[in-house]
Parts: sequence; C-alpha cells; structure tokens
Amino acid sequence: MNDNEAKFLLRAFRPDGRDARDPLFVDALSQAAKNPPLRAWLEREQAFDRAVAAKLRDVQPPSGLREAILIGGRASLRRRAWWKNPLWLALAASVAFALTVASRLLRSGPSAHDFAEFAIHELATARNQHGGQKSEHTKLEFRLAGTALPLPGNARVDPEELRRAGCHAVAFAGHEVFEICFVRDGKMFHLYAASSKYFSSGDAIAQSQMMTKGRFTATAWKEAGFTYALVTDEGDAALRKLI
Repeated sequence: MNDNEAKFLLRAFRPDGRDARDPLFVDALSQAAKNPPLRAWLEREQAFDRAVAAKLRDVQPPSGLREAILIGGRASLRRRAWWKNPLWLALAASVAFALTVASRLLRSGPSAHDFAEFAIHELATARNQHGGQKSEHTKLEFRLAGTALPLPGNARVDPEELRRAGCHAVAFAGHEVFEICFVRDGKMFHLYAASSKYFSSGDAIAQSQMMTKGRFTATAWKEAGFTYALVTDEGDAALRKLI
C-alpha cells in the first residue's frame, strides 16, 4: 500500500476513533504510524473533520420535520413537484448550512469560537500526551501562574516560545498548535496558542467566546498576532476569574 492508497482509505476514518479496530483501516493506520508526513496529514484531516462535525451538531432540524416525513410517506394520493415538498426544502437548507460551514473553514479559516470548541475536544480526548519537561517549560508554567490578570492582554506567549519549551503540540484545521498546562489558585488550566494568520479576521474578546460543554469550560481571544484558547474542568467561575 502506498501513501495515496492509505489516504484514500483514511479519508473515511471517523475522527472519534470508532474505526480504530476496523480491519479496513488497519494497514493504512499502521502506515501512518510509521510515516511522519502521512501521520501529520491524517492529524490535519481529523482536526478539520472534528471542526465541521462540531458545527453540524449545532444544526437544529426544522420544527415538525418528523411529522412531515410521516405524513409525506402516507400521502401517496397528493401530487406535487418534488422540489416543492417541505421535507426536501428542509433537507436542502441543512445541506446548504453544512456546505457553508465547510466552505468558511476552508477559505476564511476557523474562528476563535471554533478554537475554543477545539480546545474542549482536545482536552476531553487527550491521553496524557502533555510533553515537555525542559526548564523553559517549567518557567512558562510559573510565569502563567503569576501573570497579571486578566490573562487576555497579558499572556505574552507565542507558539515559537512554546515550541522551544517542548510543549505538547497538536493539529487544528491543518495547523500546529501548542499547549501549556499551569496551575493558578490551586486549579489546573490549559492554554493553547497559534498564529492568528490561520484564523478568520476580526477581533475576538474572551467574554464573548465563553462556552461550556460537559465538564469543560473554554474561551478564546486574539492578542498581538496570536490566538489563544483557555480551557479548564474547574468550572465557569474559575475561568472567569482569569479573564
């Protein structure tokens, strides 16, 4: 199996890991594990798929869609052009929304809000892959623990600094993102940083990006050419104290 054949198969590999034991993907996944460029490509594909899936989960079906389906199945005597059927119109609207989301992510780049969603997903699915025990890494932890508040406007870290410190690196929308974990007031926080050139234009204010999913709360903001996402499982109040 060559890389192109592996990519063909892996494009169907779901980002939640449910297909990891499927024999169809075993050889392709094995090849990606041994081939860094192919592995990086797969991480970018999975990050993009997760971002699109997160947006699609927000799509609400039109009110009465179930009833319309049931009625449409029984109304065989009623004749109307298929393209005028409310069911088809509703489905078309949903498809249009999905295509709009995918197009925006591909052309304009993800938003800070997308970054906050990604941070929650990354932390929720992490498997203790927080790398780096260099002295620079420890210095960063202590610095963030004592940085003047609010953290937006005072973070003053960037991906290059996080790379030198050996921080955990992940892929988001096809781009490299670095994470630093730090403790503040006895509570654990995770800060993700990436260059703002990867994101859609426009200012991002931390308070307007606040979101909670499950036991995690996150926010994101832009600062001095970088976009940051801050996430914790210590609750909404703990996060608000920092922003």
